[in-house]
Amino acid sequence: MLFGHDTSPETYSVMATSATMHVGPLGSTIHVLRADAGTIAELAAIDWNRHFRQVCLDPVRGVITLMVPSRLHDDLSGILDHVVGTAGSALTGTARGLRSARLRGRDEPPGTGMEPDCEFYLGERARGYLAALAEGEAAADAYFERIAPDLVVEVEITSADEGKAGRYGEMGVRELWRLHGRKGTRELRVEFLALSPGSGPRRLDASVVLEGLTPDDVCEAVDGVRFSQTRDEQTKAVTRIVRRRQRGSVQVREEEAPYLLPGDLKSGTAYL
Repeated sequence: MLFGHDTSPETYSVMATSATMHVGPLGSTIHVLRADAGTIAELAAIDWNRHFRQVCLDPVRGVITLMVPSRLHDDLSGILDHVVGTAGSALTGTARGLRSARLRGRDEPPGTGMEPDCEFYLGERARGYLAALAEGEAAADAYFERIAPDLVVEVEITSADEGKAGRYGEMGVRELWRLHGRKGTRELRVEFLALSPGSGPRRLDASVVLEGLTPDDVCEAVDGVRFSQTRDEQTKAVTRIVRRRQRGSVQVREEEAPYLLPGDLKSGTAYL
Protein backbone atom coordinates (compact mmCIF):
# COMPACT_ATOMS: atom_id res chain seq x y z
CA MET A 1 0.00 0.00 0.00
CA LEU A 2 1.37 3.40 -1.01
CA PHE A 3 -0.70 5.60 1.29
CA GLY A 4 -2.38 5.65 4.67
CA HIS A 5 -5.99 4.91 5.43
CA ASP A 6 -7.07 8.52 4.74
CA THR A 7 -6.33 8.35 1.02
CA SER A 8 -9.47 8.87 -1.10
CA PRO A 9 -10.90 6.16 -3.38
CA GLU A 10 -10.26 8.45 -6.36
CA THR A 11 -6.56 8.54 -5.55
CA TYR A 12 -6.42 4.76 -5.25
CA SER A 13 -8.08 4.53 -8.66
CA VAL A 14 -5.44 6.77 -10.24
CA MET A 15 -2.66 4.79 -8.57
CA ALA A 16 -4.08 1.42 -9.60
CA THR A 17 -4.24 2.34 -13.28
CA SER A 18 -0.98 4.27 -13.72
CA ALA A 19 1.57 3.43 -11.03
CA THR A 20 4.83 1.59 -11.53
CA MET A 21 7.53 0.91 -8.96
CA HIS A 22 11.23 0.30 -9.39
CA VAL A 23 14.48 0.43 -7.44
CA GLY A 24 16.99 3.09 -8.47
CA PRO A 25 20.72 2.53 -9.04
CA LEU A 26 21.48 3.66 -5.47
CA GLY A 27 18.83 1.39 -3.96
CA SER A 28 16.01 3.92 -3.49
CA THR A 29 12.39 2.84 -3.99
CA ILE A 30 10.66 5.01 -6.59
CA HIS A 31 6.97 5.01 -7.51
CA VAL A 32 6.13 6.62 -10.86
CA LEU A 33 2.64 7.72 -11.93
CA ARG A 34 1.43 9.23 -15.18
CA ALA A 35 -1.54 11.57 -15.11
CA ASP A 36 -2.92 14.64 -16.88
CA ALA A 37 -2.21 18.14 -15.57
CA GLY A 38 -5.66 18.54 -14.03
CA THR A 39 -5.39 15.31 -12.07
CA ILE A 40 -1.92 16.23 -10.82
CA ALA A 41 -3.21 19.63 -9.69
CA GLU A 42 -5.96 17.87 -7.70
CA LEU A 43 -3.54 15.35 -6.21
CA ALA A 44 -1.30 18.22 -5.07
CA ALA A 45 -3.81 18.80 -2.26
CA ILE A 46 -2.56 15.59 -0.60
CA ASP A 47 0.33 15.92 1.84
CA TRP A 48 2.54 13.45 -0.02
CA ASN A 49 5.53 14.13 2.23
CA ARG A 50 3.72 12.40 5.09
CA HIS A 51 4.40 9.16 3.25
CA PHE A 52 7.40 9.87 1.01
CA ARG A 53 10.56 11.84 1.71
CA GLN A 54 10.99 13.14 -1.84
CA VAL A 55 8.13 14.09 -4.15
CA CYS A 56 7.78 15.38 -7.71
CA LEU A 57 4.37 16.56 -8.97
CA ASP A 58 5.01 17.84 -12.48
CA PRO A 59 1.86 18.87 -14.39
CA VAL A 60 3.87 19.84 -17.48
CA ARG A 61 5.44 16.40 -18.02
CA GLY A 62 2.42 14.62 -16.56
CA VAL A 63 4.56 12.77 -14.03
CA ILE A 64 4.40 12.10 -10.30
CA THR A 65 7.41 10.45 -8.66
CA LEU A 66 7.41 9.39 -5.03
CA MET A 67 10.75 8.34 -3.58
CA VAL A 68 11.86 6.56 -0.45
CA PRO A 69 15.60 7.37 -0.57
CA SER A 70 18.11 4.68 0.33
CA ARG A 71 20.81 5.17 2.95
CA LEU A 72 23.36 5.62 0.15
CA HIS A 73 21.18 8.20 -1.59
CA ASP A 74 20.85 10.19 1.65
CA ASP A 75 24.57 9.88 2.33
CA LEU A 76 25.56 11.23 -1.09
CA SER A 77 22.95 14.03 -0.92
CA GLY A 78 24.40 15.24 2.37
CA ILE A 79 27.93 15.05 1.00
CA LEU A 80 27.03 17.04 -2.15
CA ASP A 81 25.31 19.60 0.04
CA HIS A 82 28.55 20.07 1.99
CA VAL A 83 30.75 20.09 -1.14
CA VAL A 84 28.71 22.72 -2.97
CA GLY A 85 28.15 24.83 0.14
CA THR A 86 31.86 24.92 0.97
CA ALA A 87 33.03 25.44 -2.61
CA GLY A 88 30.31 27.99 -3.30
CA SER A 89 31.26 30.12 -0.31
CA ALA A 90 34.92 30.06 -1.34
CA LEU A 91 34.37 30.76 -5.04
CA THR A 92 31.39 33.16 -5.05
CA GLY A 93 31.57 34.75 -1.60
CA THR A 94 28.10 33.59 -0.55
CA ALA A 95 26.25 30.28 -0.85
CA ARG A 96 22.90 29.27 0.55
CA GLY A 97 21.58 25.71 0.24
CA LEU A 98 17.88 24.87 0.45
CA ARG A 99 18.15 21.05 0.22
CA SER A 100 14.85 19.77 -1.25
CA ALA A 101 12.46 22.74 -1.37
CA ARG A 102 9.89 22.17 -4.13
CA LEU A 103 10.48 24.20 -7.32
CA ARG A 104 7.59 25.08 -9.63
CA GLY A 105 6.92 27.36 -12.56
CA ARG A 106 5.23 30.68 -11.85
CA ASP A 107 1.90 29.75 -13.45
CA GLU A 108 1.78 26.18 -12.17
CA PRO A 109 -0.72 25.04 -9.51
CA PRO A 110 0.21 25.40 -5.82
CA GLY A 111 1.61 22.22 -4.31
CA THR A 112 3.07 20.99 -7.58
CA GLY A 113 6.72 21.10 -8.51
CA MET A 114 9.99 19.18 -8.33
CA GLU A 115 12.21 18.47 -5.33
CA PRO A 116 15.90 18.17 -6.26
CA ASP A 117 18.28 16.55 -3.78
CA CYS A 118 20.12 19.85 -3.24
CA GLU A 119 19.62 23.38 -4.54
CA PHE A 120 21.72 26.47 -4.06
CA TYR A 121 21.70 30.19 -4.42
CA LEU A 122 25.23 31.41 -5.17
CA GLY A 123 26.84 34.85 -5.20
CA GLU A 124 24.39 37.63 -6.07
CA ARG A 125 21.27 35.46 -5.85
CA ALA A 126 22.39 34.10 -2.48
CA ARG A 127 22.86 37.62 -1.13
CA GLY A 128 19.42 38.55 -2.45
CA TYR A 129 17.86 35.55 -0.74
CA LEU A 130 19.57 36.33 2.58
CA ALA A 131 18.41 39.94 2.36
CA ALA A 132 14.85 38.72 1.85
CA LEU A 133 15.21 36.26 4.72
CA ALA A 134 16.29 39.11 6.99
CA GLU A 135 12.93 40.76 6.25
CA GLY A 136 11.04 37.64 7.32
CA GLU A 137 9.87 34.22 6.16
CA ALA A 138 7.17 35.68 3.91
CA ALA A 139 9.76 37.74 2.02
CA ALA A 140 12.05 34.69 1.70
CA ASP A 141 9.16 32.60 0.35
CA ALA A 142 8.30 35.32 -2.16
CA TYR A 143 11.94 35.51 -3.28
CA PHE A 144 12.04 31.72 -3.75
CA GLU A 145 8.86 31.83 -5.82
CA ARG A 146 10.29 34.62 -7.99
CA ILE A 147 14.00 33.73 -8.30
CA ALA A 148 15.16 30.19 -9.04
CA PRO A 149 18.32 28.77 -7.45
CA ASP A 150 21.52 28.97 -9.48
CA LEU A 151 22.32 25.27 -9.13
CA VAL A 152 20.35 22.09 -8.50
CA VAL A 153 21.81 18.63 -7.83
CA GLU A 154 20.19 15.28 -8.61
CA VAL A 155 21.87 12.31 -6.93
CA GLU A 156 20.00 9.28 -8.35
CA ILE A 157 19.07 9.33 -12.05
CA THR A 158 16.32 7.09 -13.45
CA SER A 159 14.18 6.93 -16.58
CA ALA A 160 11.51 8.97 -14.78
CA ASP A 161 13.88 11.98 -14.85
CA GLU A 162 13.62 12.41 -18.62
CA GLY A 163 12.81 16.03 -19.42
CA LYS A 164 13.64 17.25 -15.91
CA ALA A 165 16.69 19.27 -16.99
CA GLY A 166 14.62 21.27 -19.47
CA ARG A 167 12.00 21.94 -16.79
CA TYR A 168 14.62 23.30 -14.41
CA GLY A 169 15.95 25.51 -17.19
CA GLU A 170 12.50 26.96 -17.91
CA MET A 171 12.18 27.82 -14.21
CA GLY A 172 15.41 29.85 -14.36
CA VAL A 173 17.92 27.41 -12.84
CA ARG A 174 21.33 28.06 -14.40
CA GLU A 175 23.05 24.72 -13.89
CA LEU A 176 22.23 21.09 -13.08
CA TRP A 177 24.64 18.52 -11.65
CA ARG A 178 23.66 14.87 -12.06
CA LEU A 179 25.46 12.20 -10.08
CA HIS A 180 25.66 8.70 -11.55
CA GLY A 181 26.54 5.94 -9.11
CA ARG A 182 25.60 2.36 -8.35
CA LYS A 183 24.94 0.57 -5.10
CA GLY A 184 27.60 -2.00 -4.24
CA THR A 185 30.39 -0.20 -6.11
CA ARG A 186 32.50 2.91 -5.65
CA GLU A 187 31.74 3.89 -9.23
CA LEU A 188 30.89 7.58 -9.38
CA ARG A 189 30.48 10.01 -12.25
CA VAL A 190 29.19 13.59 -12.23
CA GLU A 191 27.66 15.36 -15.21
CA PHE A 192 27.32 19.15 -15.48
CA LEU A 193 24.57 20.69 -17.63
CA ALA A 194 24.11 24.37 -18.48
CA LEU A 195 20.44 25.38 -18.49
CA SER A 196 18.52 28.29 -19.94
CA PRO A 197 14.88 29.02 -20.85
CA GLY A 198 13.97 28.23 -24.44
CA SER A 199 16.92 25.95 -25.18
CA GLY A 200 17.93 22.42 -24.31
CA PRO A 201 20.53 21.50 -21.68
CA ARG A 202 24.17 21.77 -22.76
CA ARG A 203 26.93 19.60 -21.35
CA LEU A 204 29.74 21.47 -19.58
CA ASP A 205 33.37 20.48 -19.10
CA ALA A 206 33.56 22.88 -16.15
CA SER A 207 31.01 24.67 -14.01
CA VAL A 208 30.03 28.22 -14.87
CA VAL A 209 28.31 29.02 -11.57
CA LEU A 210 31.24 27.64 -9.56
CA GLU A 211 34.02 29.21 -11.61
CA GLY A 212 35.75 26.34 -13.36
CA LEU A 213 35.18 23.46 -10.95
CA THR A 214 35.14 20.23 -12.99
CA PRO A 215 33.19 16.95 -12.64
CA ASP A 216 36.46 15.23 -11.68
CA ASP A 217 37.00 17.85 -8.95
CA VAL A 218 33.56 17.09 -7.55
CA CYS A 219 34.12 13.31 -7.61
CA GLU A 220 37.40 13.79 -5.75
CA ALA A 221 35.74 16.10 -3.22
CA VAL A 222 32.89 13.62 -2.66
CA ASP A 223 35.40 10.85 -1.97
CA GLY A 224 37.38 13.09 0.37
CA VAL A 225 34.31 14.14 2.36
CA ARG A 226 32.82 10.65 2.42
CA PHE A 227 35.79 9.06 4.14
CA SER A 228 36.75 11.94 6.43
CA GLN A 229 36.33 11.38 10.15
CA THR A 230 35.60 14.93 11.28
CA ARG A 231 33.74 17.95 9.95
CA ASP A 232 37.02 19.84 9.80
CA GLU A 233 38.55 17.11 7.63
CA GLN A 234 35.51 17.22 5.34
CA THR A 235 35.86 20.97 4.84
CA LYS A 236 39.59 20.67 4.19
CA ALA A 237 38.94 17.97 1.56
CA VAL A 238 36.83 20.47 -0.39
CA THR A 239 38.91 23.62 0.16
CA ARG A 240 42.06 21.80 -0.96
CA ILE A 241 40.48 21.10 -4.35
CA VAL A 242 39.05 24.62 -4.63
CA ARG A 243 42.44 26.21 -3.94
CA ARG A 244 44.11 23.95 -6.48
CA ARG A 245 41.55 24.98 -9.07
CA GLN A 246 42.02 28.66 -8.19
CA ARG A 247 45.82 28.35 -8.55
CA GLY A 248 45.32 26.69 -11.92
CA SER A 249 43.05 29.53 -13.07
CA VAL A 250 45.59 32.15 -12.01
CA GLN A 251 48.35 30.31 -13.84
CA VAL A 252 46.29 30.12 -17.03
CA ARG A 253 45.54 33.86 -16.86
CA GLU A 254 49.22 34.62 -16.35
CA GLU A 255 50.22 32.45 -19.31
CA GLU A 256 47.62 34.14 -21.51
CA ALA A 257 48.62 37.69 -20.51
CA PRO A 258 50.75 39.52 -23.17
CA TYR A 259 54.41 40.10 -22.39
CA LEU A 260 55.15 43.84 -22.38
CA LEU A 261 58.58 45.14 -23.28
CA PRO A 262 59.82 48.32 -21.60
CA GLY A 263 59.74 50.07 -24.96
CA ASP A 264 56.09 49.18 -25.39
CA LEU A 265 55.18 50.97 -22.19
CA LYS A 266 57.19 54.04 -23.10
CA SER A 267 55.73 54.29 -26.58
CA GLY A 268 52.19 53.97 -25.24
CA THR A 269 51.41 50.73 -27.10
CA ALA A 270 48.06 49.39 -25.83
CA TYR A 271 47.25 45.71 -25.34
CA LEU A 272 43.54 45.01 -25.02
